[in-house]
Amino acid sequence: MGLFKNEGDAALALAEECAEVIQVIAKFKRFSGNWDELPPGKDISRWEQLCSEMDDVMYQWERLKAERNV
Repeated sequence: MGLFKNEGDAALALAEECAEVIQVIAKFKRFSGNWDELPPGKDISRWEQLCSEMDDVMYQWERLKAERNV
């Protein structure tokens, strides 16, 4: 996620992270891959990509919940 994880609208950031989860899963299915393989040009496995994106989703979800409770 990086330097800008707390920037911008939390709901929009959550939607963007959800889209990234969808992209990882769609590419896995589209190319009939293996969760443990390294996609072209990547240095982590598809599974590691998915785990990272899910962590980002959960971070933004918590951020949105906190924003609502202010």
